[in-house]
Amino acid sequence: MQVHGTSIPSVHPPPHRNSRPVLKTVGEHAVAPSGRRGTDTLERRIAPGAFHNSGRKHDEPKCQPGTANAILALIRNWVEDGRRDYGIMWMYGPGGSGKSAISQSVSQMSDERGTLAASFFFQKGIPGLNTEKHFMATIAHQISISIPETRRFIAQAVESDPAVFSSSLEAQLQTLIVNPLLQAYSALGDMRNVRRKWARLVVIDGLDECQGANVQRYIVRILSTALIHRKVPLFILVSSRPEAPIRDSFNSYDLRDIIYTIVLDDNYIPDSEIRRFFWNKFDHIKQTHPLRSYISPTWPSAAIVQNLVQRAAGQFIYASTVIRYVDTPQHRPVERLDAVLRITNPVGNIPFAELDCLYRLIFGNVHNIKGVLRILGAVLFAQRLHSKKISAREPELPIPVSDPRFLEELLSLNRGDVSFILAELHSILNVPDSRRNPAPPVNSRAGETGIRILHSSLIDFLTDRSRAEKYFINSVKVHAELARACVRNLLSGHKFVHQYAGQALVTHCRFSVLTHELLHDLSNFDIAVWLTTCKTWNDGGGPYDQAWLELPHLFGWFRTLSYPEPQKNLFDRHMRAWDQYLHAQLKYYFADEFLTDLLTFVTYPHLLWDWIHMWPLLGVPQPEAVEKEMIDFEHLNIMGLKQTFDAYRHMLSEFLNDETRSGEFIMTRGHYTRVAFRIARYLFEPKKPGRLYQYKLPSEWTWFRRDHDDKVFREKKTKDTFQAGIQYLPYFLAQSEANDELIDYLRNNKLDDVRAKELPMQAYAEDKTKLEQAVAEYLNRFSGAVKSRNIARALPNGEQTHNANLIATN
Repeated sequence: MQVHGTSIPSVHPPPHRNSRPVLKTVGEHAVAPSGRRGTDTLERRIAPGAFHNSGRKHDEPKCQPGTANAILALIRNWVEDGRRDYGIMWMYGPGGSGKSAISQSVSQMSDERGTLAASFFFQKGIPGLNTEKHFMATIAHQISISIPETRRFIAQAVESDPAVFSSSLEAQLQTLIVNPLLQAYSALGDMRNVRRKWARLVVIDGLDECQGANVQRYIVRILSTALIHRKVPLFILVSSRPEAPIRDSFNSYDLRDIIYTIVLDDNYIPDSEIRRFFWNKFDHIKQTHPLRSYISPTWPSAAIVQNLVQRAAGQFIYASTVIRYVDTPQHRPVERLDAVLRITNPVGNIPFAELDCLYRLIFGNVHNIKGVLRILGAVLFAQRLHSKKISAREPELPIPVSDPRFLEELLSLNRGDVSFILAELHSILNVPDSRRNPAPPVNSRAGETGIRILHSSLIDFLTDRSRAEKYFINSVKVHAELARACVRNLLSGHKFVHQYAGQALVTHCRFSVLTHELLHDLSNFDIAVWLTTCKTWNDGGGPYDQAWLELPHLFGWFRTLSYPEPQKNLFDRHMRAWDQYLHAQLKYYFADEFLTDLLTFVTYPHLLWDWIHMWPLLGVPQPEAVEKEMIDFEHLNIMGLKQTFDAYRHMLSEFLNDETRSGEFIMTRGHYTRVAFRIARYLFEPKKPGRLYQYKLPSEWTWFRRDHDDKVFREKKTKDTFQAGIQYLPYFLAQSEANDELIDYLRNNKLDDVRAKELPMQAYAEDKTKLEQAVAEYLNRFSGAVKSRNIARALPNGEQTHNANLIATN
């Protein structure tokens, strides 16, 4: 074992849980009605499965009595030392070294002693626990309970800014944790004394299992910064593998003074503790197993236990997996242990060699290994998604992709097949009984009811061909099968499966290999069905959000594929289907002049402004705009397009500008001319006093209304609309045809000076110059043609054509 840092000072006796200070003067306000909504919102954003005492932790590894004594004592001294020199303790070691068991025991011990503020256990492959999405909300929620004086400040912070959960992690840390703690201190007066009494432990386990190296670095940086600069009364235990992003972050120069580092090696997890673990567990088996009467009192021998200790090589995951494999009620423990001992010792010093042999033994005893690997492949590579809202009142929930009932529906298995096929793998998996869960629960978070791999080392094993050998799970083939499953289930009556199929289809296609089966399924795939599936959701932005993001990727993938025969080209086949779909939708737009005009903005090279500015630019009154938005929402929902969807908007633009595809729905120069004229009228006609675009704040934006005057907000929107028009008009004039009325209007009018003066001068000057150039170019381009037509109308019929041509050429 290696410990970096100075020695820990002497330990003061920890306060008893019931004697910790509770300051009612602030705590009484913690449940004030004004914060109830914020508390409810916060609770909907947490991942309960990340708590140290969550329901999913009942079968998690814990330090057995008598094991890890040295490290637990070291951490306990650090936790209970009110004068600790280091704010962060980083405990690292290889997979299977017992990090999570130690973190679990420390969390439980600290909770019992009243020194735990919060805990978060990351876990690879588990929705909600393998990303940072719910991290800060979960920590803040626990702090509001463990330090009740902070509760009202946290609730008020959420109520004041419900969008905080969309902010950066650093902003969430500041808003949900740092500020409420400092506000609570301020309300109590004696800051120094309060900090000493309130100092609480935060346990973060498995940081390396949080997706993304940059995210891991980011978490280390912002937590360290909060401790250094904000003097927050928290101290943090972080456990992880020594991955480079985390190691480099902790070893950075500016963190060395606050970091205490522990390396888990033989000094901390000696063979004697693993030996004690084996003896305790074997005694338990002899006392409780259904076949205990057939087990010899002298089983196992000391030599056998010593053999197992040597094979474990300091890895608790090996020891615990052996025990779970031996201790199954359906098998004879003696025979199971003999099977483990018959494993041939690998040649050479190969990391995890004994553990790999044990995993191969376990899979070798499975009858339906093909079914097992198929299910585990889905658990590993299914996309971690959330169900889309069908109504505003319906909460956003994780799609339970590891739930047995979900997998049976997705993979077209019979009811109960998942539990039956995985029945022999309880030593390495936690498989819930699907009979006790008749359907994926709609109120669970973080995949708590699903199949769970007990240790991440199994994931490493299955996805490494050299280690897993014939049990290797090939990700590209799994994605191909899941893509086929999505195609099959687009019309599924199962809510979660139906939504998963629509959301995950394109991702699985892009990461798959094009098998003959997948090519066949995609050849018969109806793209309109997929778009209709996406349309049944409303994710706040509109019914097509998922399609807008994924459709360009799907066609891009189709284009890169190699096909055995030209007639099987998926790009050509589905582009024709896409065109047919657009024809069916666009007839509703071309039936209305203003909706047709709205489409012209789709062809603009890049989105400049929010779509709410289009209606006033086109001269559409607010009541009519609402009606037209409803029509648009039911079909293509152009009004919902954002910069995020530029690739999709480009696809629409290509269609609208290609007459061979769009036919009667081609965007002509006449359309652009009409829109240019309408924008010019909006810009050039003097503003009437007090006239504003009738854009009002949504009634549910109470948090925004408190700090913003509705009239001022609408005035800003009106200024933005004016500036948007100045930027859009040059494009439309460049696309326009000759029009006598437009030419006369541009010659005889100029920009409204009243509104122009309200804009930022530098931005306005640049945009105004571009607009003046565009107007001059348009007039120069078509003034000759207009003069020709005017003269031609004044001449006798026989001379009209000849003279008009002469004038035009001059």
